[in-house]
Amino acid sequence: MSNKAKAVLGLSLLTPEAKVTRAQGIKNDMMASTLYPDAQLPVGYVSMQTLIDNLHHAIVATNSGTAANTSDMHEKERMLVTAFNLIKAHVEYVANQNINAETYITSAGMQVMQNGGGSPVSELTLDAPGNGVVIIRVPRGTGEKAFVYEMSTDNTSFTKVTSSTLAKITISGQQAGSTLYVRFYPISNEGEGPLSQAKSIMVV
Repeated sequence: MSNKAKAVLGLSLLTPEAKVTRAQGIKNDMMASTLYPDAQLPVGYVSMQTLIDNLHHAIVATNSGTAANTSDMHEKERMLVTAFNLIKAHVEYVANQNINAETYITSAGMQVMQNGGGSPVSELTLDAPGNGVVIIRVPRGTGEKAFVYEMSTDNTSFTKVTSSTLAKITISGQQAGSTLYVRFYPISNEGEGPLSQAKSIMVV
């Protein structure tokens, strides 16, 4: 089959708190659907719940404001996203063994990626390889010629970092231990596209 249904988790650009809510909804929907037996999952329901709870507790712990707690929260966040990407792959596999693949995907609490192949805006990714460097990658939709990148340290006041024709840029000179929030919007022949939600990362 050349035209396989693809699922969208919708986790990537959410805040840690929203990731907890979204992941819990996916897990609950999968259990309720009965289409995904625990024994066949790459990550079982108990493990899913543990990852969700661990991130929730780590978020609460960051209220103390230490860099160590924030780092731990982001680690728990990465673990949850990695596990749910595995789950998404399993959902796609099961869905595409059936005629009504889209129903299988939506019953797992996920969205169906629309034809056209472009990644949804929620696929913005951030990476902090070290030495105060942050790498930003965004999806390029059809007709998008450039991107405007904005950054904040408090998720409230954003400043423009740069405009670029590149869907991958590198920002250097950031303070290790600080948390950065990044968002962007595309520019096409029709003008400015929708502003993405902000995604956070801790600089190392």
